[in-house]
Amino acid sequence: MTPLRLLTMLVVCLSSFPVCAEDAIDIGDRRELLIDHALTEKMSGEVELRLHHPVAREVALTLNEPWEGNSSGYPTVIKDGDLFRMYYCGHRFVVDPDDPPLRMEHSEVTCYAESRDGIHWSKPNLNLFKWGNYEKNNIVWLGGAENHNFSPFIDTNPAADPQTRFKAVGGTITSKGIYSFQSADGIHWSKLSTKPIITQGPFDSHNTCFWDSVHERYCIYIRHVARDLRLVMVAYSEDFKTWTEPVELEYPDSPPQQMYTNHVLPYHRAPHILMGFPTRYVARSNTKHVASLPPLDLRSDFLNLYERGGTDLTDGLFMTSRDGQVFNRWDEAFFRPGPQGEGRWIYGDNYQTYGVWETESAEPGGGMELSTQFSEGYWRENEHQLRRYTVRLDGFVSLNAKYAGGELITKPVIFKGNKLEINYATSAAGSLRVELQDASGQPIPGFSLDDCPELFGDSTSQQVTWNSETDIGKLAGTPVRLRFVLSDGDLYSYRFHQMAD
Repeated sequence: MTPLRLLTMLVVCLSSFPVCAEDAIDIGDRRELLIDHALTEKMSGEVELRLHHPVAREVALTLNEPWEGNSSGYPTVIKDGDLFRMYYCGHRFVVDPDDPPLRMEHSEVTCYAESRDGIHWSKPNLNLFKWGNYEKNNIVWLGGAENHNFSPFIDTNPAADPQTRFKAVGGTITSKGIYSFQSADGIHWSKLSTKPIITQGPFDSHNTCFWDSVHERYCIYIRHVARDLRLVMVAYSEDFKTWTEPVELEYPDSPPQQMYTNHVLPYHRAPHILMGFPTRYVARSNTKHVASLPPLDLRSDFLNLYERGGTDLTDGLFMTSRDGQVFNRWDEAFFRPGPQGEGRWIYGDNYQTYGVWETESAEPGGGMELSTQFSEGYWRENEHQLRRYTVRLDGFVSLNAKYAGGELITKPVIFKGNKLEINYATSAAGSLRVELQDASGQPIPGFSLDDCPELFGDSTSQQVTWNSETDIGKLAGTPVRLRFVLSDGDLYSYRFHQMAD
């Protein structure tokens, strides 16, 4: 190496930032969400990563059929082309202090609903199984313990057999493990495995599975109990038959939490990011305040019959991962129970549906948004229902700036494409500007902060310009840093991509 070359490398590595150009992260044209600090080099000023919360909408589905019972649970929603499919467990518990103990009145079944818009749902009469005297019903599986948590998904593995395009997992400790299932159409199901595919764990909540297209493997996230904690484990498979030993998830810098479910899935707009929406279990003491929370009659019955049913509560958390095992978990609730009405502040309420899907906003000019559901009215006949909630596209966490403003500078990244698109929102007085820097942190001529006019507004797909120039293709393939300068606003995501002028 020549002395001049050595001197050049030292200048680069010892200038504004200590990272050499060779350390740049290749992000290609993928969408990056502001959900962690994986790409952050430096933050300064009045900025922080802020967790956002879903907004309550209409009741999506009331679970009032005899076979659905008063305690249906663990819904899953999957998008299949232009059709949304929902699967959920139907069962009924008898809550009668004059006739203890708390008991299940009928065996669990797996029910089905569908929607064309992800908002309005119907229960088709499938006529697949007779339930009692009811031949017309929406039951898709009438097996054993697997009905407790039957969890389907569409297998997007390119090598998957079309006849097994739909797969599912289900089972509890009663069935001695989790079994796999298959279907060509999402309606007619059969067992795929004759023996459990996973045997380590109690499995008595919603275990989830999917094909990870980034790491090219199947992932199954399962219920685990250890050290007096409700935990989550993950196992992997290349063929959906042979699985690795399950290992516990890790949450650096997060205190222990009781997680009843996991709801881990690849975020469809950024599949390299896994998101989890676990239901958090909170044990409370039997106090006068607890006894005063509605529904009063039901809570009183539980306190006499099944105490934790009257004292303990649930809400929803949010967590993300880039490797599938180590998660950045927010300990503040993503979903709070809400007003102290009849259907949200008792054990069994506030369980999130497994799935996040796009729906059209009812707000004029609102475009598309994300929908999910949470349960309410658990235990109550004809009152148990799923309510839809919405979140902005990519809107789980943002880089939020106060009016005084602040900035974030990324680590060096390598991109492909010729445009930079951002998802952001500001107040009328707020603003956002973007500077492109070289790997050493020096502004690139023509793309400095002074070259970028202020952006203000609210858009999920805003193109960034510099001196009326949007084409940054000449910088593709070389290490750059992004400097976001923000005031009274939120930045949710950014993405480089190719677009014709």
